Amino acid sequence: MGKRFDITSTAVEKGIDLVKDFLDKLISPAVEETGLLIKDKAASWRFKNQLSALAKAKAQCEKHNISTKVISFKVLFPLLEYAGLEEDDAMQDKWANLLANMVDSEQNIENHVFPYILSQISSIELELLEMVYNDKVARINKLKSELSEYLVTRDNDIKQIELQILEKESNLKEQPDNSMGWSRQLDIIRLRDKIRKIQSKEWEFKTLINKDEIIRYSLEEYEFANIIRLGLIKAVPKPYAYIKRHRIENDPDSQYLEIMDVPIEINIEEQD
Repeated sequence: MGKRFDITSTAVEKGIDLVKDFLDKLISPAVEETGLLIKDKAASWRFKNQLSALAKAKAQCEKHNISTKVISFKVLFPLLEYAGLEEDDAMQDKWANLLANMVDSEQNIENHVFPYILSQISSIELELLEMVYNDKVARINKLKSELSEYLVTRDNDIKQIELQILEKESNLKEQPDNSMGWSRQLDIIRLRDKIRKIQSKEWEFKTLINKDEIIRYSLEEYEFANIIRLGLIKAVPKPYAYIKRHRIENDPDSQYLEIMDVPIEINIEEQD
């Protein structure tokens, strides 16, 4: 037996009054002229969800002091249509958040692609994407903090090593034939190598910061396929190679040298 929704005319009037002024700010012409929300749809489940999404978006704008702007009817109409089909409460909140962001006058993210993408993913898929994003933000913030600490001490560390090099070079000039000469030269080479490593560390930090985030959570294969299809993640192939075991004749007495399988890992860096 199907679900029945009993929405009284009084409840509908209150719902429309709650969101009408807010909706008037987002589209032109006004609500009454567009027929976007009309009372003869009051008994529909979709209409109820649209009212809920608008009310939540209105609350978000008020909470964060968002100054709203008019957005394209081409963007707003499908967004509300998609939101009207959403059953999951958590996903309804995402629709409200998306609407609040799109009508924010200080942002420029008005695009019909975003409602389409949100309509194509499940709550489980969205939860995974949010976890991956949070992991990436945490990783990048940690690396940036470490990079800042490194930059504070880098110049001083290099200067201290350069002073050690100058001291050893001075001793080497004063006693070029000393038996410790080779040892001092080796020390100088090691100190210069240490400077190069310190100087290259900034590049290493930036490389790690820009590195793609690897998904370490599980989804069904079809769920991964869906978010790959939408371009939200990408599958990076991991090629590998091996050498088959060979026997090489060593002498006439049929003695053989054996070459064991040698694992070789090939890293492919894709350019965006």
